[in-house]
Amino acid sequence: MTKKQQKHTSLLIVESPAKAKTINKYLGNEYKVMATIGHIIDLPKSKLGVDVEKGYEPLFETIYGKGKVITDLKRAVPKKGNVYLAMDPDREGEAIAWHVANALKLKNAQRVTFHEITEDAIKEAVGKAGKIDINLVEAQKARRVLDRLVGYKLSELIWQKIWYGLSAGRVQSVALRLVVEKEEEREAFKSEEYWEVYVNLKDGKSKLVAKLSRKDGKKYIPQNEKEVTDLEKKIGKSKFLVKDITRKEVCRHAYPPFTTSTLQQASNNIFGYSSKRTMALAQQLYQSGYITYMRTDSYNLSTKAINAIRDVIKERYGEKYLPEKPNYYKTRSKNAQEAHEAIRPTNFNMDMLKVKGDLGNYAFKLYELIWKRAVASQMSEKKVEVLNVVLVPKDVSKPEYIFTMGGEIVLFDGFRKVLGGNVNVDDLQEISKIEKGMVFDNLGFNNEQKFTQPPARYTEASLIKKLELLGIGRPSTYATIISTIMARGYVKKEEKALFPTDVGRIVTNFLRDNFKKLVDYKYTAKVEDELDDISLGKKEYIPVIDEQYKPLMEGIEVAKKNVKKDDVVILGKSNEKCPICKGSMVVRIGRYGKFLSCSKFPECKGMTDIEGNEESIDLKKYLKPKECPKCKGEMVLKNSKYGKFWACKNYPDCKGTLPLLLNEKCPECGNPLVERRSKWGRAFTGCSNYPDCTYIKKKK
Repeated sequence: MTKKQQKHTSLLIVESPAKAKTINKYLGNEYKVMATIGHIIDLPKSKLGVDVEKGYEPLFETIYGKGKVITDLKRAVPKKGNVYLAMDPDREGEAIAWHVANALKLKNAQRVTFHEITEDAIKEAVGKAGKIDINLVEAQKARRVLDRLVGYKLSELIWQKIWYGLSAGRVQSVALRLVVEKEEEREAFKSEEYWEVYVNLKDGKSKLVAKLSRKDGKKYIPQNEKEVTDLEKKIGKSKFLVKDITRKEVCRHAYPPFTTSTLQQASNNIFGYSSKRTMALAQQLYQSGYITYMRTDSYNLSTKAINAIRDVIKERYGEKYLPEKPNYYKTRSKNAQEAHEAIRPTNFNMDMLKVKGDLGNYAFKLYELIWKRAVASQMSEKKVEVLNVVLVPKDVSKPEYIFTMGGEIVLFDGFRKVLGGNVNVDDLQEISKIEKGMVFDNLGFNNEQKFTQPPARYTEASLIKKLELLGIGRPSTYATIISTIMARGYVKKEEKALFPTDVGRIVTNFLRDNFKKLVDYKYTAKVEDELDDISLGKKEYIPVIDEQYKPLMEGIEVAKKNVKKDDVVILGKSNEKCPICKGSMVVRIGRYGKFLSCSKFPECKGMTDIEGNEESIDLKKYLKPKECPKCKGEMVLKNSKYGKFWACKNYPDCKGTLPLLLNEKCPECGNPLVERRSKWGRAFTGCSNYPDCTYIKKKK
């Protein structure tokens, strides 16, 4: 028998065809590598799928289309060889391995785990094959069943009390609450006036600016123009005396390598990638063998990786950038698995352009970010001198006004050599020459009236950071949480900011009023901890589910009796008259936003849009159409599941519509520009005359 004709003696099964292709390069002909293409078994889509009466037993079934996959895997099982289950090294991967073992009726399946797809790692993992960790399987089963019970039962109630098609989830509803409450905080915010006071100073050729900071030893910010005017009169043309100078050398430690959470945050902040897109790109990098496993909450790096990084630092940047001993970081997550590593490249000396050639520019940019962060984590500290210069008006003793200027001067860039940023500016060099007792000429004041701003809306990055801080969700769930509340239409994204829709608010208010415990931050974090305890063998499956499910069902029964649908979906009264019965109308919330409905509904089904609600958009930014493009009639603003648009007031006789056009012309064809979204959900501005004109505005 020739080598090519020789049959395999071992079968190694993974989830992804891409991963199978990469691993196949490292194993010999005696191994056959096949993929399940994700899960093969799951709860049914169209029913609860959990036997509540029999210990919350999940009624798993073969996923549609996976029957052939299972058949092919069964045929590939060698009669006398080994079967290795090499799914991802987490709870979900463990559950897939368990399902595959059961579906194939394997008596002695070998569980293989690795955190990077390299030849050494694969061969070492196969050599150390073990058994499926039932505790991890139970933890994943508990998460899946609990999410199904909460989502299914609560969604049924929401269908009754709001409208059909809406849904709620155990963790997603808590994330939605965060977004809603941030918006409520912004709306309740009352802006206050304040002034920033600067004085222009001169000493010889040098011109500098100092800022008012204190008055009579206390922090002082003028609240109105009169205070500023009084201050200017009091100080007049007085020269300024340098009262004190403090110089302090400070060391800034390098940042740790990326975890799942911090990678998603950095990727969103730097590139504008959504968490979903970041994880998709990271998955490609992992499966192609370029980075270690991308779902982790550990800062740990292997000794082998640290040594490789230190070699790179020494060769490329020099000895002074290499600390005497490796840098180690304490992982903040109490449930982090230290056996896992942080996200890092598998080969620090590889030409990065190979990633661009294989996976494209977006994956390359993410890989470069991971490489820089991992290398920088093992570099020397950045050293800066922090300067603070205190000045007072020379001719004014009471009240004592304190003005300051200063900043940081970089003495040694350290880890910033790789990460970049923080370059010294000319002003700081001038400030560093100042000595105590010097006197500056007063060239006059430069004052700015300002108003306090409401707290910023969450971005994907800041929402993930908040969820992690509260202990809600885990590394593998952040991207899913955010994409789910956006897909449901509960949250929208403008630029990078997340804000709740009317529907999202209604659902949150309903849950806060009737299921306070379910959307409580501490309670949700406690449930996550209990799921972790199951994975560690400290708690059992049934008691944990029991503790959540029974109170939920009690709350549902109370809500069924006490909550009326109109109390939830009617927002207030209207002065408009019903077009059918001429009775009074109310403002009602619907799937696509607010509309007017007859107060006698369902006896009278009269309804109309809240038309011309132009205060909801910025008419300086958006163009209001002069007339309908079809019938020349008036255009009014309307809502749909895709957002706001202009529609003819003569609908349904005329169905003319226009998108929200910008008050900005296309430089190529002169038509108005319009905001669009790519397939990844990224906003961009293009010509409304597409496809005849393909102009896309470049971001500054």
